[in-house]
Amino acid sequence: MFLKSIKILNRDLLIREIPFHKGINLIVDETPEDLSKTSTGNNVGKTTVLRLVDYCFGGDGKNIYQDTEFKKQPNTFIENFLKENDIIIEIELAADLEDKTSETVLIRRNFQQRSKKVQAVNGENIINDKLFDKKLKEFIFKSEVDKPTFRQIISKNIRDEKNKLSNIVKILHATTPIEVYEALYLFWLGIDTNEHDRKQKLSDDKKREEQFQRRLKKEGELSLVLQQLTFINSKIEELSQKKSLFVVNENYGDDIDELNKTKAELNSISTLLSMLEMRRDLIIESKEELENEHSNIDASQIKKLYERANFLIPNLHVSFEDTIKFHNDLLNEKLKYITKELPELEVTINQTKIRLKALQRKESLLTIKIKKSGFTEDLELIIIELNKLSEKKGSLEEQKRLWESSIDKLKNIETELNDINDGITSGDDLIQSRITLFNKYFSDLSNQLYGEYYLLSTQKTEKGYDLIVTNIEGNPSTGKKKGQIAAFDFAYMKFADSLDINCLHFVMHDQLENIHDNQLNTIVEVASQLNGQYIVPILRDKVPENINISEFEVVSLSQTDKLFRI
Repeated sequence: MFLKSIKILNRDLLIREIPFHKGINLIVDETPEDLSKTSTGNNVGKTTVLRLVDYCFGGDGKNIYQDTEFKKQPNTFIENFLKENDIIIEIELAADLEDKTSETVLIRRNFQQRSKKVQAVNGENIINDKLFDKKLKEFIFKSEVDKPTFRQIISKNIRDEKNKLSNIVKILHATTPIEVYEALYLFWLGIDTNEHDRKQKLSDDKKREEQFQRRLKKEGELSLVLQQLTFINSKIEELSQKKSLFVVNENYGDDIDELNKTKAELNSISTLLSMLEMRRDLIIESKEELENEHSNIDASQIKKLYERANFLIPNLHVSFEDTIKFHNDLLNEKLKYITKELPELEVTINQTKIRLKALQRKESLLTIKIKKSGFTEDLELIIIELNKLSEKKGSLEEQKRLWESSIDKLKNIETELNDINDGITSGDDLIQSRITLFNKYFSDLSNQLYGEYYLLSTQKTEKGYDLIVTNIEGNPSTGKKKGQIAAFDFAYMKFADSLDINCLHFVMHDQLENIHDNQLNTIVEVASQLNGQYIVPILRDKVPENINISEFEVVSLSQTDKLFRI
């Protein structure tokens, strides 16, 4: 797919249309170089063209009016203009720029939300962002697999931000895991990625399970839990044998159980009563504070403030009396709100106190009854200790269950991950052959640009495939790096065409000012022969004199004719 045009509309009124052609497309900033040293030309909108295309491809659009380095200082003028005037951005893609009957994709987006949101592909408005991403992937790449996402696939086509301008293949967020990159790289190489969605989910599950086991370790390793269980079981058996030596009344055990239950319920009711009384006291305290505020209001001070405000703003529509009334009404409403639950709270407190007294009487009676049974204090201590050990045993058995369950889950996850990785590794010959083909174009283009050879290669880790770019001559300067990125992107289009892989036949690069004139001339020459489009914003003063700007220029912007014409 080629980029055929971009339109900026005020609803249905066309503000600007930019048509594109094959080869190099220059977005020219007419700001003179001496002026650009202070204004940088950024405010005419040359880079914004790239970001509008990115927005139509599902970007959040914030970089259109918000500098990545100064996020707390957005250009509210541009933001308000886009939203208040219901600006619509429309881009058209075409399978063949020279064939009017070829397949096209029309994408439209505005900057509104909810019911006013326009986010359409070929006339179908798709409000859900994930579904929009999926639909773009289906239309443009003819793919229905979940991973990688459309946004990830096209991340190298629009290089307008720092990480994309300084890295050749590591163009996603800095925290992106290698599993995500593996799916992306294999997709670029035209290799099936059906298993990668499952692989990423399993990798996420593995991380969660490992994190869960780290929490379990704080309570003790599984081996320690098992040893503790063995020890506690032996102690329970020992105490149970001692208990059996006592001759007890058949109701003694039931009485002890009932007493323990009563004590537990008594503790619970006491805690509840404390919470209820604390809640009541807080409400009463807030009520008294509001009443004091109501009675302590200094009307004379408010009147002086009001008279001062009336002097400064003669046409005040609110009288002093209205101000006092509003203040008092507000306090009254607050009083009603915070005290509305007091009656019900008092009833609950009284009921809880009655229940507490009943339990206290029951505890006292059971205690007297047990003491009158004539059983020794030793037996009571044994029973108390048995209860404690039984509780500890229950806790340890739950830890053991959680450990064993987590170990089984992790084992199953790793087995399935290994199976998937083995399947991917089994296709290593295909991966290497694709990379060899890509390097045929990449090394040739990098040599044309700088007389140096760059190669792409794989690096296999336990988490998956990674791609690295090697400069045989060493690390390039900034200007060379931008040229090598251009060589990589140009090579990819040639590579994709050779294998009939669906791709975007355009790349958009920002900040070419650091490239030497000789390399810029070479890039123009190479891009002109490309079955694709190289779209770049550039200051007119930075274009070498021997390049005929009019031949490549698609739009000219200046301080008097900015992108949005505002």
